[in-house]
Amino acid sequence: MAPAPYRTRHEFVMAFMANVIMTSATAAMGQQQGNHGRRPGKPFAGKSGDDLAAIACSNMRSVASMIVSICTHKVRRKKNRKPSVWTVSRFVSQAIHLVHAGLRPELKAIRTHETEAEYGCPAEEVAARWFVFLLELQERLDAKEDPQETCAWIEYQVRGVIHPYADGTGRLATALCAWTMLRNQRTIPSYAFWQRSQMHVWLRKDFSEFREFYLKTCFAEAASDKADPPKAAVA
Repeated sequence: MAPAPYRTRHEFVMAFMANVIMTSATAAMGQQQGNHGRRPGKPFAGKSGDDLAAIACSNMRSVASMIVSICTHKVRRKKNRKPSVWTVSRFVSQAIHLVHAGLRPELKAIRTHETEAEYGCPAEEVAARWFVFLLELQERLDAKEDPQETCAWIEYQVRGVIHPYADGTGRLATALCAWTMLRNQRTIPSYAFWQRSQMHVWLRKDFSEFREFYLKTCFAEAASDKADPPKAAVA
């Protein structure tokens, strides 16, 4: 079954994986040096680049399948049986498990090392900030906030402000945004023009600046879809 508004399951998975490749060096090239690189304390994946990229991509396809399953599932109501509810906490728990399937378990732990970058809160604040984030995201989804606005907030908080996991934080952010849009039957954001270097620059800015950039860049195609179609040329 195809998740609305996509015509086919394949169409959604292709769009989702394109976002993963554009924003994850691990999935695209297997670049994850951990503490062998510039981030002391970060767990090392312990895989060659090609092997790690293959595993990361396979895992994210599993995440895409999970999102499709959640958003197309028709609950069979039975007497004295409550429908299955995908809360934010449940989604994150399952997604982070899939993101790191076949990899070292320490990679999916809450971050205890400093990012050595201008984004990500101090390591000792991560657990508390992440707990608050999960609660607020649930509130935003329950309140049916504009999903595009929610995605901008998710990306800024997860990639930029908190950066909660030892590894795979960006891939989780991509998954959360896809789920947020698809559960509202809306097209997921497009990261086709969101280069990693550009992304990191904007994550260091105030949220208002990041939000304006993100909505304009990642939902430009969706906005153009709402515009009146061009008139056919008269021969």
